[in-house]
Amino acid sequence: MELVGRPNDDNGKKAWPFGNRATPVVNTILQYIYLAFVIAQFILALGNRPKGSRYTYIVSFVVFGIIQLYIIILTVYLVIKAFVDPRSVRLDTSSPSKFASGLFTKAAGQVVLALASTFGLYFVASFMYLDPWHMFSSFLQYLLTMSSYVNILNVYAFSNWHDVSWGTKGSDKADSLPSAQTTKAADGKAAVIEEPDKPQADIDGQFEMTVKRALAPYIPPKEETKKSLEDSYKSFRTRLVGAWIFSNTLLSIFITNDSFNQFGLSTNARSRTASFFGALLYATAGLAFIRFLGCCWFLGRSGLMCCFARR
Repeated sequence: MELVGRPNDDNGKKAWPFGNRATPVVNTILQYIYLAFVIAQFILALGNRPKGSRYTYIVSFVVFGIIQLYIIILTVYLVIKAFVDPRSVRLDTSSPSKFASGLFTKAAGQVVLALASTFGLYFVASFMYLDPWHMFSSFLQYLLTMSSYVNILNVYAFSNWHDVSWGTKGSDKADSLPSAQTTKAADGKAAVIEEPDKPQADIDGQFEMTVKRALAPYIPPKEETKKSLEDSYKSFRTRLVGAWIFSNTLLSIFITNDSFNQFGLSTNARSRTASFFGALLYATAGLAFIRFLGCCWFLGRSGLMCCFARR
């Protein structure tokens, strides 16, 4: 949003897509809506079941999908400008060396490199495995719901870290209570409860235990102050979620706030933001390349194993 939505030297003092005055306002509104729905995910995950908040989660998916679509449109516009109008984003395509240098030094180049190393490698790997059809039928849906995976599913998983009942297949449920057997009377109308016959000694023993329990003085039960296992799980969940929220909040404030310049930092918030996202994009590109190498290794290994098996 900052690269194309705010007038600066990189985009030729022209904000896109709503003009120099309206685009920054729209971007700011979308950012606050995005932040509000992210905070809402923590509230929903800590106190509600997904089935009980179905429509709220559906609205969250839709809002994140619309914002993600807007980001995709801005990204496509930025990539097109990087090749069509090199002066606006300073990505030189006059020679391969200058173009390769721009991929690692310019903001638009970082975006192009990240897109090529992730989405481009997805297409290449799909064609290598001769199974590219899902890229044409499901890739757009994946892009629109990609932010929801982190903002909804990841937040819910962190907020319910204490719940260890997942995957137990009902082993955490309480045993069913004993039930009485009933039969109908001869006329078929009244129900008769069948009670098994007990020896007189067992009946006298149960009566004696009942009388002793009734005559015994009342002793109040001791309150258990020791932390239970479930309490330990919940405490760990609370510390984990708190550390996760506050660490990300401090990181975002440190990167986007100019007030930290008072501590002697030589860069402003805009430079720190560009550096942070540049490092993030490079890390994404590196991890995607590592996955692609593993994909090639598996394909080559499985091909060789198939050849030896046929021999």
